[in-house]
Amino acid sequence: MFEEEQEQERQLSLNDYLRIAYRGRWIILISFVVVFCSAIYFTYNAPSIYKASTTVLIESTGSMERSLFGADYFGGQTTLISNQIEILKSRKLAERTVRRLELSDVRDSLSVFRPDEEGNRPLFRSLTRWLQGNMEVDHRKDTDVIEISFNAYSPFECAYIANIIAEEFKILNAETSRGEVNDLRAFLERQLAEEEKDLRNAEEKLRAYQEMKKVANLDGETTQLVNQLAQVESMLEQARIEMNAQGQRKNSLTDQLEERRASLGEDLGGTSTPYILSLQNQLGQAVAERTKFLVAIESQAQNPNRLSYEGQTKVYDERIDALRKKLEEESQKIKTSSMVSDAFQVTQELLTSLMRTETEIKSLQAKIHALKEVVGDYEAKLENLPLTTIELARLERDKKVQEQTYIMMISKLEETKITQAGQTGNVRLLDEAIAPGAPISPNKKMNLMLGALIGLGLGIGLTFLIEYFDNSVKRIEQVEQLGFNLLGAIPKIPQEKIDKRRKMKGEFLESEEGRNIESRLVTHFDPKSPISEAYRTLRTNLQFSKLDSPLKSILVTSAGPKEGKSTTVANLAITLAQLGSKVVLVDSDLRRPVIHAIFGMDKDNGLTNYMVDSTPYKSILKDSFLSNLKIVTCGVLPPNPSELLGSERMGEFIAQLKADFDLVLFDSPPVIAVTDAAIMCTKVDGAFFVISSGKANRDAILRAKSQLEKVNAPILGALLNNVDVEGTYGSSYYYYYYHYYHGTQHKKGKLLRRKAS
Repeated sequence: MFEEEQEQERQLSLNDYLRIAYRGRWIILISFVVVFCSAIYFTYNAPSIYKASTTVLIESTGSMERSLFGADYFGGQTTLISNQIEILKSRKLAERTVRRLELSDVRDSLSVFRPDEEGNRPLFRSLTRWLQGNMEVDHRKDTDVIEISFNAYSPFECAYIANIIAEEFKILNAETSRGEVNDLRAFLERQLAEEEKDLRNAEEKLRAYQEMKKVANLDGETTQLVNQLAQVESMLEQARIEMNAQGQRKNSLTDQLEERRASLGEDLGGTSTPYILSLQNQLGQAVAERTKFLVAIESQAQNPNRLSYEGQTKVYDERIDALRKKLEEESQKIKTSSMVSDAFQVTQELLTSLMRTETEIKSLQAKIHALKEVVGDYEAKLENLPLTTIELARLERDKKVQEQTYIMMISKLEETKITQAGQTGNVRLLDEAIAPGAPISPNKKMNLMLGALIGLGLGIGLTFLIEYFDNSVKRIEQVEQLGFNLLGAIPKIPQEKIDKRRKMKGEFLESEEGRNIESRLVTHFDPKSPISEAYRTLRTNLQFSKLDSPLKSILVTSAGPKEGKSTTVANLAITLAQLGSKVVLVDSDLRRPVIHAIFGMDKDNGLTNYMVDSTPYKSILKDSFLSNLKIVTCGVLPPNPSELLGSERMGEFIAQLKADFDLVLFDSPPVIAVTDAAIMCTKVDGAFFVISSGKANRDAILRAKSQLEKVNAPILGALLNNVDVEGTYGSSYYYYYYHYYHGTQHKKGKLLRRKAS
């Protein structure tokens, strides 16, 4: 049982939704047509956009990693795919591409460079933003391939610009790979020129001194001392050059970091920790001790026990390697524990390389300090030689030092050239972009489909939004929810359908007044219509509304004006008279009376005349087209309707009518507008509301009901009037009326016409 109730509730809920959608069908249709036509217009008038794509491969080992001066210049740097995507999206690459496009031969054929209507060409910054906005970068899953796409208004333009972007990306990658090596080569070339000049000066000074002092060579012991001193000073000079090179590299790395810090707007932090500084100091001390030890070994070259020192040298090397390994581990910890995202991996690699460079610089500083001490010892020994020998030894030492340094510089420069030649970058072009055959936008099928869906959705949404804010009463269920006993529902049949029906019968009414009277008195002119049947249902419900005390007088009212109460009371009077009852219809609306107009009478000599002028009772009872139906018009409109309706004479008049007729019907003003209806309700046996479907406001109805309840009015119920049969989808009751009126009657008309022909 419970499941059946749930199923019925769901069915009713679905019917409600369908009813709302059906009633708002014109809103849905208009919304659909407007949006769909707009989609068609914009789709077929929008400019075509083409898309071309090129692919590049990011190789993980695309550079020759070589060690210069004992330091790994590339720090094992691995450029990730995400880094390359960020570079492709960068402003720097966009600016390079725009500059190349401006210098290309096809510049004037590209739409973006064409001047506007005023002859102004786009600014460089706007061109850069345009390029970035129309470029798409996509990483193909599980590969090292990046797809670069570009959108433009012509097939040639999108393919050409996509290829230029890929080429500039490859060039920029190669330049980045060669950047540090280029700086080092320039430094070495400058140093080599200076060393060559210093070597010539040293040779010239030695030759000049030998000629002046008439000396040729030094003795054997002095020569050995000079050679050892020259070797140590050569090592010292080499260490200084190496430190300058590392300083040059440090400056290059610092500049790159500053550039990324400016573009990213992030505090990238430092490269050292207290533990790293301690390891760097230990490494420098170990390098200094090893240097002094090697110099000591070289000074004892003739010692037969020289080989015994190789074990000690190995100990120093192992200690230095261990410290370097610890420093490398610490640099990796900094790299992996950093909060910087994958997009900033290049920055982290730069920070790691900078830390390694600083470590090398500190090691070289310790080595230089140790060599300076050894040089000081050798110079002290030279001071004990004769003055002439000292000067010759010094000149000979300077010459040897400059020779060894010059040879070392030439060797390092050649290594740098080889390394530079191997730096071709790690980007390789796979497929060039080709001109597409069809545009990607506008997508006509997709746009039209979206237009249809959005149009329907907007229409349905507006319909339900209007329904949500609509406070009017439209359905039988709503009348019952207001606490009324439903007496009936009167369908709404437009005037044009009545005219069509009469035309089918061969009947014509040329006067507008005649057409209005017939449309109101449908129970008389068309007694077999569904509307007439609805009024007869109202009649039956009223007769059985009070079985204990029969109704002799009934008041018909409404909450607001123009809800059809006068038409309702007129048709109710006709259906009661058709049943054989003696009925009198009294127009007690003394403010805006319409009963006389409905029945085509003169309103004078009516109710107010009887109340004020003592007009005879029988003279105000006017005949109608039915013998047992009398009409009492309102009479002359009085200045004090409420006082007249509330007088004792009005009560006597009602009592007289109830004695002479089977049923007395009163038409009264709306309840909210004036107090006439509330006054009359206290004098009649019953009253009911006429509620116009889709017009009557719920709050107004409840307020009117409350006013009548305050005077203890005998409210019989309510009648739902002007029900839109076509707009109340889902109600079998209304559908029956509609089908009966438009189906059966139409078939009968066709059958009569066939017989007549």
